[in-house]
Amino acid sequence: MDIRKWIKKKEPAATTSTSDSELLSSVEVDSDSVGPLTPLTNTQPAKSKDSPSPSSVPEDLGKDKPVQVRLKQFPKKQQHKNDCKRSFSLNWYNEREWLEYSEQADSAFCFPCRKFGKEISTLVNSDQLSRNRLYVSAIIDIIEFLVSNELPLRGAVDSIEDRGQAGSGLFLSLFDYTLRKNKELAQAFSTIPKNATYTSHDVQNDLIELMSTIVTEHIVKDVGESWFTVKVDGTKDPTGSENVSIVLRYVDQNCSVKERLLSMLTTDKCDALSLSIMVLEELADVGLNTGKILSQCYDGASVMSGREGGMQKLIQNKLNREVPYIHCFNHQLHLVIVHAVSSESAVEDFLDVCNALYKFLRKPTVAAQYKGQKLKRLLDQRWTGHLDTVSVVLKSHDTLVEFLNEIATTRKGADIKLEAVGLHKASTEPAFKFLSCVMYKVLGLMDPPNRMLQAEQTDLMTAVQLIRSASSCIESLRSDAEFAKLWAESIKSSDDAVPTAPKRQRQASKSLQDYIVNESVGQRESNIEQECKRLFFNIIDSILGEMSVRFSERNSQYMSALDALDPGSKNFLDAGKVKRLLDLTNTEMVESQFTVARQFWQTLCTDQDEKMTLVKLLSNYSSVFQAMPVVLTALKHALTFGASTAMCENSFSTLKNAFSEHRRGMLHRRKAHLIKLAFENDLSRKFREEWKELLLRRFHSSKRRLQLY
Repeated sequence: MDIRKWIKKKEPAATTSTSDSELLSSVEVDSDSVGPLTPLTNTQPAKSKDSPSPSSVPEDLGKDKPVQVRLKQFPKKQQHKNDCKRSFSLNWYNEREWLEYSEQADSAFCFPCRKFGKEISTLVNSDQLSRNRLYVSAIIDIIEFLVSNELPLRGAVDSIEDRGQAGSGLFLSLFDYTLRKNKELAQAFSTIPKNATYTSHDVQNDLIELMSTIVTEHIVKDVGESWFTVKVDGTKDPTGSENVSIVLRYVDQNCSVKERLLSMLTTDKCDALSLSIMVLEELADVGLNTGKILSQCYDGASVMSGREGGMQKLIQNKLNREVPYIHCFNHQLHLVIVHAVSSESAVEDFLDVCNALYKFLRKPTVAAQYKGQKLKRLLDQRWTGHLDTVSVVLKSHDTLVEFLNEIATTRKGADIKLEAVGLHKASTEPAFKFLSCVMYKVLGLMDPPNRMLQAEQTDLMTAVQLIRSASSCIESLRSDAEFAKLWAESIKSSDDAVPTAPKRQRQASKSLQDYIVNESVGQRESNIEQECKRLFFNIIDSILGEMSVRFSERNSQYMSALDALDPGSKNFLDAGKVKRLLDLTNTEMVESQFTVARQFWQTLCTDQDEKMTLVKLLSNYSSVFQAMPVVLTALKHALTFGASTAMCENSFSTLKNAFSEHRRGMLHRRKAHLIKLAFENDLSRKFREEWKELLLRRFHSSKRRLQLY
């Protein structure tokens, strides 16, 4: 007899008045049993000497095919005290050729289940399990797509019956679309119990948390026994909560540099002690060894950088060893610009005019008329926006002046007209155009190192080299020839650049008519070019002075060690200089390994045409350095030192997208998981294939009703 024939016939029929799921709702199939199965109904046989025992098979059942007894009236029995009496129904035979009835036991039986026992239950369960897995897998795919793309899941409607309707949200809308496009999934959905559709917000939260946990476990496993740098930064969200981003920088087992967002925490306490405890506890909770912290990288706020009570010092005290603190180079570059600007009131006035232009051109009535390039807002926290604004002001100066003049002469409305007149006067001053040229030049030279410092691959030694290069470029501007170029550029395309008002004819004083005058006396007229020249040199000197103070002394004790691990340095692999770095991790120096490595490097240099970087060296020759473990450790340490908290700041952009205006009601737990999955989307995408089975097993073990295994 074909078992699968009976299985197919046993599947739910849409035309019957009573579904198989209702008929079989009280049946539990024991897949380990080899004897007869439990009767399909809850009706118990009559208590008489002729009644069979539960483990025996009634004698009036069929041997080769089901016996479908048809009585005019089936016996009625009362299951429980408060229940009404029930009986077998002839309608249950409709389209159920596998169903049979025993008068002797007054019970219904499944013929193939009774006949084939364990074997048939396995086949039935496997088909349903595969449908369940397909169904849950589709839900996981939808959630992964939404969280990876920073999209909201829920809407005003949270019912599966209203999927696809207005306000149902992206999750239910995509679920409805997937059902319409995938017939196999639609068939699986039809077999899912209505009380286990797994589309509620609670299930979404469970899956999102499981996904976030798996991502965290992968990061911890990827770090392994490697030393790592902790990067921490904080920002307030629109609700006023302080969000703390914790990023790890490490070199993985393949000698690749990684920076990963470990956690996004929320705290009400922003003092150094509370932050220190929170970070160390979080590292320990996820399974990381805090003894493997190589360095710390934060901004320059006193709560982080304080020499005695700052977070960096408290962490060193708690770990009872030296853990170097790196002041974020991006923040320092920003402070260089801020201090250079504040040193000259004329530069502050120039930037104020730029900001006023931005606000003026954003007014609806003005914006509708202005067709030129849009200016960007100047942010005190990010000077990169200053470069974009100065660039537009410089390149579109004539267009801006012409537009302001048109508004001032033809526009009705006193407020806007007066504002246009003031901005026109300020933007046509000779110093305004000149400062546009100077700031564009200076900020342009500092932009490449700022961008490079935000890259994941940039280590501390590379950052120092970038800063040195930027300083050299700015220092090369300090000459009369460079000033002359900028001055000529500032006046070449502006009719209003140089004042042309006629000078009053001077007359000799009558009291001096009997004397010979060898030089002029009295007050001299101001020289605009001379004033701009003074501004130019003061700006350059201020920037160079700030960069020298901020980047020359800090961590100088480790710079020589890092320099000795730079393939481009003449001191490369100098064991005496590297020892300072190895002492941080109590790694014993083995000079013989450095001697062999240096010889290998000298041999390698003869075959290399392009400049070798430390990243390339480890990537290409890590297998060689495996034979020199102390050298390999030193090279990894050099790459592990970070120079910027840019990755923390990037996570705040994800926070802004995930915690949008219409999602302010979500709990921090969900918010933190969503930020991690969106920010580390390259890992989240692994739930499509590589990590799908792991997630299904975790979800199955969470004691959900729908069986997946």
